[in-house]
Amino acid sequence: MLAEEKQMLWRTCAVALGMALPAILIGKAVMFALLVLGVLTGLAATKGESLRATVKLMLNSWFTLLGVALMAALLVGVWLGIDPAFAFDKWLQVVVVVVFTGALFMTLREMPGRHLEDLLRVLAIATTVVAALGLVDALAGDVRLATALHGADKATTPYRLNALSSALAVLLPFVWARLFLKAREGEPFAQRIAVPATAFGVVAALVCGGRSGWVGLAVAALVFVFLASRYHRMVMHARHYGVALLTLALGLLLYGVAFGWDFMWDRLSIVGEAGVGRGMMSGRPEVWGVALGHMLDAPAFGIGMMNYRNLPGAVDLHPHNWLLQLLLEGGLVSTALFVALMGLLVWRFFHFAKGNIYGVAATASVLAFLTSGLANTSIFNLWWLGYLMFVCVLGWRAGWGGPDLKVRRRGRVVA
Repeated sequence: MLAEEKQMLWRTCAVALGMALPAILIGKAVMFALLVLGVLTGLAATKGESLRATVKLMLNSWFTLLGVALMAALLVGVWLGIDPAFAFDKWLQVVVVVVFTGALFMTLREMPGRHLEDLLRVLAIATTVVAALGLVDALAGDVRLATALHGADKATTPYRLNALSSALAVLLPFVWARLFLKAREGEPFAQRIAVPATAFGVVAALVCGGRSGWVGLAVAALVFVFLASRYHRMVMHARHYGVALLTLALGLLLYGVAFGWDFMWDRLSIVGEAGVGRGMMSGRPEVWGVALGHMLDAPAFGIGMMNYRNLPGAVDLHPHNWLLQLLLEGGLVSTALFVALMGLLVWRFFHFAKGNIYGVAATASVLAFLTSGLANTSIFNLWWLGYLMFVCVLGWRAGWGGPDLKVRRRGRVVA
């Protein structure tokens, strides 16, 4: 393959992967199409010998072992569960995502550093553009725009942007990391826009209105500031705290303008939702109560993936909480394996964070996902699971650095 063709493939890969996750606002199909395009073009550009070393590294990894064990435990729950046929279909879908994640790992590990830089730049730009679109959608209240973005069935509901709030909570730490890094390197444009761009992303996430996203964003921000201050000499001055308070106030103000002051107050106070619609926290207590009531039905391996909907008295399709869902549908074994996998990842990212600002971003992003997921969609929802897989692999690749990178590229270190 000619060098020019190879570089073109890597550029295409970087752009497609950088745009993929923010494209969830346009639709899941667009997001997955971009992910597939990015991985295929990246794999086409890799070298055979280096790729074999990457495969060997991945197969010898504790993360792979835990992932395989987790899928095996979930499969046992599928066959012993309430509706094996339905649960097995969902299990196969998750297997496809897991296999794709392996391909994504190989792609990003082989990606040259300059193209990884392209990916991170495109991700930052695309995330900011999507945040702007979400903000315009919320404030304009235009039915045609909302229909184009969300479909006719969700065009008029004030909850149409809730998922974007959680998505931004997961993506924004990588935007903050890039702004911080470029400003630290002395890039004038980054120095000028770092604070305004950070504030803009937070405002957009607040106006989108998902409370699980709000909490996830708060966790991401606290973790990012703590780690960046401790390991990367990020200094928070009084003006920065002032900007943070103004950003919070502006976000809530615009949320009230967009969706109404009574609606905003009910969402903020939580108790104001009692007797309205599904009740407090959009009916979460009732949904969680059903899950807790059946937690001992099959404690070891669970009732099978996505079988919450088949429980007597079930009021939704899933528990809207990854921990409850794994305990109920996957049992104690699957939950312990997932927690061990996430704990090992966060621990590794924490060590990356000591020497690389993208390690800080990865730590904040994964913790934002886990926090948002305590009141968000199903952990087996493919787009949401895809977010977790992508930020884990991207955090791993972007967090590499120093002599450790050279050793890893020779495949001599177990991941």
